[in-house]
Amino acid sequence: MKNSGTKYWIIDNTTLEKLQVLKQFVDFVAEQPEASAEHKNNAEKVKYYIENLNKPETFVENWNTCIDIYDLTIQSGGYGNNYKENKGLYWKKWWVWFEKGELTMEIGEEYAGPNRYQDSKGDFTCTINFNKNWKYERIYGDTDFNRFVEDGLNFRKYVTKDLNDVETKIDI
Repeated sequence: MKNSGTKYWIIDNTTLEKLQVLKQFVDFVAEQPEASAEHKNNAEKVKYYIENLNKPETFVENWNTCIDIYDLTIQSGGYGNNYKENKGLYWKKWWVWFEKGELTMEIGEEYAGPNRYQDSKGDFTCTINFNKNWKYERIYGDTDFNRFVEDGLNFRKYVTKDLNDVETKIDI
């Protein structure tokens, strides 16, 4: 990365090229039956932002593209008389978001226990910080962006009898 002379750093061309695979994820999310018309319309803008991650003048405050699968019984705390049975994985997520000069990609899982104890597991996390004043590693975490996209394209294999409420978003 090099200093852009603005409040942002400019990503190198090699990393920029590798990130272009995220456009495939955006297209895929837009094609899902759960995607709203508004979110489908946002897909082209988000792909433009991904294409231009080396041009700070195209940065907007935030955007995201997400797939979430929920077990609504566990997520809502619907423990009732069966609280011991209503525990475990309640949320699986694939997220790409840009916010305040940071691009983050995440595949994660959230868990609840019988006393509403929650835990999380990250299967993939990468953050790229574009802020000029950032003094730490600019790109940290997993950089196998193809793995992120491949897993996201196969998200339905994680849908079960209980983990079955699918939500998609493409927000700007």
